[in-house]
Amino acid sequence: MNPLGWRLPLVLALVWLTVVPMPTRAADPVVRLKGDRLTLKARSQPLAALLQELSDQGVRIRVDPRINPQITAAFTDRPIGPALNGILKSVNYALIWRKDKDAGNTEPRLWEIRIFYKGQEARIRPFPKRINLNVKRQTNGVFHVKDIILVKRSPDMSDAAFAALLDRLGATVLDANASMGIVRLRLPYGSDVPAIARIVARTPGIHQAEPDYAYRLKGGRPAAIPVSGTPPPPPAPSTGAATIAVMDSGLHGDYMHSPYVQSAYDAISPGAEISDTLGHGTQMALIAAGAVNPLGTDTQAAGSPVVAIRAFDDNGFTSTFTLMRGIDYAVANGARVLSLSWGSETTSTLLETATSYAADKGLILIAAAGNTPTGTPVYPAAYDNVIGVGALSPDGDHWDQSNYGDFVALSAPGVADLPVGYGGDPGIYAGTSIAAAYTARRAAAILDRNPNADRETILRLLAEEN
Repeated sequence: MNPLGWRLPLVLALVWLTVVPMPTRAADPVVRLKGDRLTLKARSQPLAALLQELSDQGVRIRVDPRINPQITAAFTDRPIGPALNGILKSVNYALIWRKDKDAGNTEPRLWEIRIFYKGQEARIRPFPKRINLNVKRQTNGVFHVKDIILVKRSPDMSDAAFAALLDRLGATVLDANASMGIVRLRLPYGSDVPAIARIVARTPGIHQAEPDYAYRLKGGRPAAIPVSGTPPPPPAPSTGAATIAVMDSGLHGDYMHSPYVQSAYDAISPGAEISDTLGHGTQMALIAAGAVNPLGTDTQAAGSPVVAIRAFDDNGFTSTFTLMRGIDYAVANGARVLSLSWGSETTSTLLETATSYAADKGLILIAAAGNTPTGTPVYPAAYDNVIGVGALSPDGDHWDQSNYGDFVALSAPGVADLPVGYGGDPGIYAGTSIAAAYTARRAAAILDRNPNADRETILRLLAEEN
């Protein structure tokens, strides 16, 4: 039995390191791990900056927080053991390797690095992961996560052929979504991700390839409408009520133990306790649950249980792969409705694949049409398997900032008095985000009455209720 408790084969290397701090001008470091070899270019960089890059490449880091010397080094494809020996001193390190077949690795890969003073391994702590996505904006205004590409292998592509592709790209497998067959790869620092994705997509054995597109949260906006008064206490969900997964910016801790919150998950930092620094996700969860009703609507007799999923980081960005994680959680936790109160003009083949997967698993997907009346399709609302929702004013008229077009299936009340702010103080907000979350609650109520209702039936009944 492995005394360390790991299920997979491990290789543990323990050696002495050398610290050589040098007072030179700092520059952006280049850190690339390929198999068991490390490329490093750094001038007067703190060790923490280099460890951050390795963490971004999928390596778990555990380090004594007291250890953070300045590092200056330049080498290419050096075995990682000698490489670390050359940059550190007077501390120990351990390298832990394992196989990860689900991520497409046929050979052991570096899984964890531990750095500690001799005899003081108990003082190591998990290295804090990057909280926010590392996003780049292209010249056409489209966002993607830097140096990351998503690929879907064809079933007939051999492991050897895939390994050869990784070698040609200089890529490292970071993660995989087994349910959707997507592998997340880290490319060399500064890669032209869109260009590489186009080349990879034409490679025999690759079914799909594209950047890990990033999407910015654009929610409701404060509205100059008189406050209608304090909303009534939220109704408790009825037993067996259909669950709504709200995939947004998270949930404030003050609401975590509310009776309508079934569970919560952080898709940005899996394993972390959910939070919501933006407020938008908390707003949408309150509306979906029935704790807040849009102005001009009647209170329902019972609320709906919600699964709160944090898919947007503190800067208001999510990505295709992050959304896939969130969808997996929603499916695994029995959600029947997926509320998506956000959208982007950027379309993604892999995001559409993810929404199709969710629909095939029985989820009813409902998304906001957007708060700019351009008539331009917004995704995911414009995908065929998603119900796109526009917004109405409290008097039932079309809200003048609501987007429109053939992809908008229906409109719903989109103004609410909210106890949590988003880009402002608590108060009256308006937007298709509110309309989508409210429509998700109405769809869940239909499923409560008719658990076998499909998308077309729900869409018809929603239209009749309007």
